[in-house]
Amino acid sequence: MKKLIILSCTMIALGFMATTVRAGSPHFIKGPTSNYDSTTGDLCVSFKEAGLGSTPVTYTITAVTEDFTFQCFTKKGNTPQGDPNGVSFSNVSQSTTITPHNGQITGSICLTPDKDGAGCQGGGLVLKLTDAQYTDVTFCDSTNNICVSVGDQGGSVTPPLAFP
Repeated sequence: MKKLIILSCTMIALGFMATTVRAGSPHFIKGPTSNYDSTTGDLCVSFKEAGLGSTPVTYTITAVTEDFTFQCFTKKGNTPQGDPNGVSFSNVSQSTTITPHNGQITGSICLTPDKDGAGCQGGGLVLKLTDAQYTDVTFCDSTNNICVSVGDQGGSVTPPLAFP
């Protein structure tokens, strides 16, 4: 009986140690995978990370530069004369904090186009996004200092997306 109690206590202790080891070694088990959406101009990174324990984790996606091209269109969809509007932003980031469930997090975080500085001259014109480029993009588990380069992403937005 004494041996059974010692064996049971040993098994319980090993179970706690195994849980502690897994919680102390965060790692991505799926992704991070980037996806550029050519209908919206969004750049999203999806991931699944394990070994996290129960402490909330902050994720950040960062682009060294974002370049967006906008064009003015008539309400009927015609392009009036004039050059497209180009806007550029530096060191842009988006963060989110997620609490793990059973030591894991499955999620997605996105960079989205910004129209600040773009506009149309004249009444009746509609501003539309025609191209989005994200340069030197990095995705990070900022809490555990695990970063992955996503590189350069982007392309044409088809059909052009209207911005209010």
